[in-house]
Amino acid sequence: MIRRHRFALALLAVLAAILFIAPLAKREVFQFRDHSDYFQPMRWFTAQELSAGRLPLWNPYSASGEPWLANPQTGVFYPPAWLFLAMPFETAYMLYLLLHVVLLGWGAYALFVRSGSSGAALAGAVAILFSGPVLSLMDVSSNLAALAWIPLALWCASEGAWKRGGVVLAMAFLAGEPLLAAVAALLYVIVRRHRDIIGTAAIAFGLSAIQVLPFIEMIRGTDRTGGMDPSQILIDSMPFVDWVHVVIPAYIYHKAYGQMYVPAVYAGLSVTLLAIVGLATLRKRRDLLGWIALLVATAFIANGPMFLTKLPVTLLRYPARLLPLAVLALGALAAAGWDRLRIDKRWLDLVVVLVIVGDLLPRVMPLLFTGPFHRDVVPYAESIGAKHKILRVGQDEMKRLESIGGYLNLYDHRYDSFTGAPLMTKAYLDVYTALQTSPSRERLDAAAIGYVITARELPPAFTRVARAWSMSAYAVPQPRSMAASIAASGVTPLTWEMDTSHARVIVDRAEPSVVTIAQQDAPGWSVTIDGKPAKKRLFFDVFRAVDVPGGRHEIIWTYHPRSFFFGAIMTLVTLIALTLSVFVKRAR
Repeated sequence: MIRRHRFALALLAVLAAILFIAPLAKREVFQFRDHSDYFQPMRWFTAQELSAGRLPLWNPYSASGEPWLANPQTGVFYPPAWLFLAMPFETAYMLYLLLHVVLLGWGAYALFVRSGSSGAALAGAVAILFSGPVLSLMDVSSNLAALAWIPLALWCASEGAWKRGGVVLAMAFLAGEPLLAAVAALLYVIVRRHRDIIGTAAIAFGLSAIQVLPFIEMIRGTDRTGGMDPSQILIDSMPFVDWVHVVIPAYIYHKAYGQMYVPAVYAGLSVTLLAIVGLATLRKRRDLLGWIALLVATAFIANGPMFLTKLPVTLLRYPARLLPLAVLALGALAAAGWDRLRIDKRWLDLVVVLVIVGDLLPRVMPLLFTGPFHRDVVPYAESIGAKHKILRVGQDEMKRLESIGGYLNLYDHRYDSFTGAPLMTKAYLDVYTALQTSPSRERLDAAAIGYVITARELPPAFTRVARAWSMSAYAVPQPRSMAASIAASGVTPLTWEMDTSHARVIVDRAEPSVVTIAQQDAPGWSVTIDGKPAKKRLFFDVFRAVDVPGGRHEIIWTYHPRSFFFGAIMTLVTLIALTLSVFVKRAR
């Protein structure tokens, strides 16, 4: 197939590269929205840890500590993310995005050409690649990466390539977005409808188990397994009136939008007209019924129906982010429309492609502004957050840089009481909410809060130490150390150090005490005192603590989650089995 279609595949790659050539040449990166304060520091921190030979199991700097490898967005085991280990960060970041844009285009082309001409498949693929909803996902790169595998998963299902299908579905999950990976699996089952889906599921689960099992363990006890506010589940639902702007162009973040998750919803008037023509072929093309069903289902769910709040696991927040799946269906219908109209002349196919690009590209250009990659963007001295945590008060008033939003704290290894991650444990969320609403001395001490960032004026007891535009950073008077010894005679600060899988504390006190460290507990944490196992306990319901006898002792906390161990074994066994099956097939 590749030889027969290499012109179309090459053209798709070239067209996609147009979006990236200038920033790659200038060594710049996209700056829009979540690029700069979420995914860039996340990728940078993960790459730094792996390059130093450390497996980043834990992030000690955000949310008083949080599982890191277990979060699929970090992409520790996603092969394309290993680009960040092999080349300069700016180049890797842009090539990572380009790779998935091209993969999405190639997968859509391969899927559409099964039931139509090469020119029609090319037009449909271009309609998807340059659409506002798809390119809007570039700043949420885990969504883009997972979406990129969906057409290829559907192609595998249509071709009966069940082993490849398992690999593709595993890659969709490892790419970092569980929701879209689940959608890919569901669509695969609907299309395939064959008993070999059991084998596909076994391969997909086995290959991704090293990520799936820690992820499942991570979401247990969080608001994602029940108890999330319905308004948070349905936030940025896409009302049906927004669908007008899918056809009629509007400015980015149009004031009439009912959602803000997808900043550019325009999918093209030219594409829509071709899709309408495609509907006229419905009698001959029964396969289009599936695409119509996908379009309708996506529109319904993106609208935010109330049943989404009743699901046992809340994987779907921001329902509008399903809009790119509707664009995938629209691209398939547009390909069918051009297939009906086209004359067998390649230059006409190129004209249609250029018309589609010319229609879509101007509307997505605001998403594509770039700038140099900088790590020194936080407008506060590195001492703020270096040894004590940061607390934000009045988050609705915050700006991203002034409040050290997202994961910007990771650049300078600042300790933060909040996280950019989309989930928290219920217990810690309660503690954090209380810190914001009623920051009593007891709560500030328990969480080792040393700085408060806010746009408000704080009482005179808090000293303003820095100002950045509308925000100020205040020092908490006499903050408690991150590690402390609590005994009848009082509280003593302790010497401590920590990394992405360990924490070490030294205590030297004559009387017995409770040694606390202001880091969350999680399954997988264990503790030793002078090399001997000890029983951990909780302090303030969420933080780790241990009873220590009098004298000088070394306390070592170690994070080795069993879910990672078992997942790694399952993935290794699956890889060995697949490799052996390839050799056996060749031998035969």
